Amino acid sequence: MSKSCIVFGAAIAAISLVPTIAVLAAPGYATSSVNVRTGPGTGYAKVGSLSAGEVVDVKQCQGSWCFVDRASGTDGWASKNYLAPYQGNGGGQSKPDIPFNFGMTVGSGGPSFSFGIGDAPPPAPVPVPAKVCFFKGNNFSGAQFCVNAGTDDPNLLGGWNDSISSIKLQGGAQVTVCLDNFYSGACTTIASDKPLLGGYNNAISSFQAF
Repeated sequence: MSKSCIVFGAAIAAISLVPTIAVLAAPGYATSSVNVRTGPGTGYAKVGSLSAGEVVDVKQCQGSWCFVDRASGTDGWASKNYLAPYQGNGGGQSKPDIPFNFGMTVGSGGPSFSFGIGDAPPPAPVPVPAKVCFFKGNNFSGAQFCVNAGTDDPNLLGGWNDSISSIKLQGGAQVTVCLDNFYSGACTTIASDKPLLGGYNNAISSFQAF
């Protein structure tokens, strides 16, 4: 059987239990009757059930649960153990022993997903480049500039000296910022997004990103 894989990434502030982004989907069907729930687990409320052979669109999976989009009935989460790929050629169903392959990696730049059908493992998620972005306003607003990890500047120029008010990181990047030029004076290392900089607000004169 031919195999196909779709790889996609999403950058979102938080992962919601009910997906808000579902650009791509894979057709599947229920191998037997299975409950549909509001979240990925038996502790979530039942909102309906799939009948054996019912065809759905599988939007994404989390652990052993998949969010399914139903042609009729309430959308929700169903156990992946009761789902199989659907070929749809002449209305036939694919063999139920062919597994769905899903993967998800979450980093500081947001989640990235991978999806495939077949016996091979899912492809590796697309890596998020390590970057540091500086903003002149609080809460990541106003003018901004971004640098790759490994960049340093001992003497901020171009109107950015003593003008940085918030910092956003992605791809696991970190940055050490200092109050004076050439990495002198008080310094601190930032390892997560900082919408407010406290005593470093409008006071940074040099940095080292890594």
